[in-house]
Amino acid sequence: MRCTARTVAIVLAMLGGSVAVTAQATEGAGGLYLLGSQALGAGNSPAPGWYATAAVAQYSGRVGSATVGGVTLLYMKKRVDSVGLNLLYAPKTKIFGAQAAIAITVPYAYLQLSGAVTGVRSFSRTVSNKDFGDTAITGRLGWKVGDHFAHAVTVTAWAPTGEYAKGFNASLGHNRWAGDFLWAMTYATKSRLEWSAAVGYGINGVNPITHYRSGNEAHLELALGKRLPPHWVIGVAAYTYRQVTSDSGRGATLGRLEGRVSGAGPAVNFGTRIGGHVLAIGGRYYKEFDAKNHFHGDVVIVSTTLRL
Repeated sequence: MRCTARTVAIVLAMLGGSVAVTAQATEGAGGLYLLGSQALGAGNSPAPGWYATAAVAQYSGRVGSATVGGVTLLYMKKRVDSVGLNLLYAPKTKIFGAQAAIAITVPYAYLQLSGAVTGVRSFSRTVSNKDFGDTAITGRLGWKVGDHFAHAVTVTAWAPTGEYAKGFNASLGHNRWAGDFLWAMTYATKSRLEWSAAVGYGINGVNPITHYRSGNEAHLELALGKRLPPHWVIGVAAYTYRQVTSDSGRGATLGRLEGRVSGAGPAVNFGTRIGGHVLAIGGRYYKEFDAKNHFHGDVVIVSTTLRL
């Protein structure tokens, strides 16, 4: 069970922001890091081997003023239905005494945007699209300290491989490079309670088409779970997000737009073995609140992982 619990937690974590298009007060009010991707077992590391994951996610929410593709909107609503396909490899050889892992995630999504466009003449408009999003590459080093504590450092880079078009369009790509640096930990008690936390910092590059430089971002994620051997871990998870530097560049017509949001909800992991393979299933729901200059709505994530 310990291996399957790790599998759910670590692969969900390394899916990063490529599972679903969540929302920040950056350009398009849409960020790349998936808030809530670190939850139960965030500090654990996978056993050596190859893992394949399919994660299905749905996000719906709204935000006030936003800039999309160089166009200013009075408000915007968003709905995303997506699937992220992830391949992860954890080698047997240790690096600095740590279990290493590297993963690549390719998302495919349906995106619908609705909003009121400003300009010489204001009007409401709805656009939609389905296509591939930006590719995420993640590297991780994890350490086990004694019988109860584990922690890890993770670096994720997003390449602007998704389709992008200037103007009020439902672009699945962000047309900018971005990175995120994260430290996560998990402490498990003898009574099978599990405490997890993760703190991260994201850096955004410039969109060369709109000349928009999205601000940098900080996020904190927490989770408390109860292990119910041999298959289940159930609990609650939460996150809080702050944009810590201002948007800038010629395209940042709405000014600083330093946003914030928080979210919380139930989380569950299930793991078992089928033949010689590990099968892991994870589910999460987050209700967002305390939003400013930021989308707020509902997030659902369900993933299935198979150790090959």
